[in-house]
Amino acid sequence: MQRETHYDVLGVTRRATSEQIEKAYEFLRQMYDDVALATYSLLDAEEMRVARARVNQAFEVLGDPNRRRDYDLSLDAASRDKAVLPFSGGGAAPRAEGAPLAVVLPDPVTGESLRRRREEQGIALSDISAASKVGVRFFEYIEADRHSHLPARVYLRSFLQEYAKALGLDPRQTADAYIARLPKTDR
Repeated sequence: MQRETHYDVLGVTRRATSEQIEKAYEFLRQMYDDVALATYSLLDAEEMRVARARVNQAFEVLGDPNRRRDYDLSLDAASRDKAVLPFSGGGAAPRAEGAPLAVVLPDPVTGESLRRRREEQGIALSDISAASKVGVRFFEYIEADRHSHLPARVYLRSFLQEYAKALGLDPRQTADAYIARLPKTDR
């Protein structure tokens, strides 16, 4: 699995200014606060603790110019040493930036069909969770078609798209096809 960088954690590019890094840190610090409504129902206490720790660690490194320079040099050295695939399972081949994902699951798209595809590629739910920052339990609910446990449609769509990207599927078509099967009361 490709290692998540401190830039990924803060959601900034390597060209981000010190001010942009600080703003991103403040935003995430508030988002992962114990009383933040945005993440209260999405992450459990342990997931919140882990997320806060990752954000704090990223800011400690990127907020210090000397540590950031050393970190950037280590990233450059690592990328020269080896090519890294997004997931260790060897499923989807790497694609060029901006290239469309052409793989579409045959209808209907169910939790079972998604789970089978994921297992065929040898990708763990924990890998998808780490890459997307979405709690594993939501992917478990999707795969089990536990509709009553799924989050609001706007979140579900995003979670499905992240899941689809990890499997090399077309994110929009996968999310649309899964959501189309939901009972009317769950929309």
